[in-house]
Amino acid sequence: MAKKINKKKIVGICPVGMIKTKCPSIRRTRQIRVRLLTLQREKKVDTDRVIKLRSALKEKKKRGIAGDCETCSFNTTKDAATPVTE
Repeated sequence: MAKKINKKKIVGICPVGMIKTKCPSIRRTRQIRVRLLTLQREKKVDTDRVIKLRSALKEKKKRGIAGDCETCSFNTTKDAATPVTE
């Protein structure tokens, strides 16, 4: 039985058709967001770290997911892929 691909879970602009949960760019964005939220919940807030994380998150959103597509390990062209030898 073949697996169905849920198109809602695929990154729309990804040339490889990567799933959102496995996309390295989206994962990094989520990690920045989680760090920011956990830092804001603390009683003693380090404002410098909060400002750095906020600016990193804004920069990441401004650049978008496509900014990391060239360096993505999943994004390999057919020329760069290693041929299978038998």
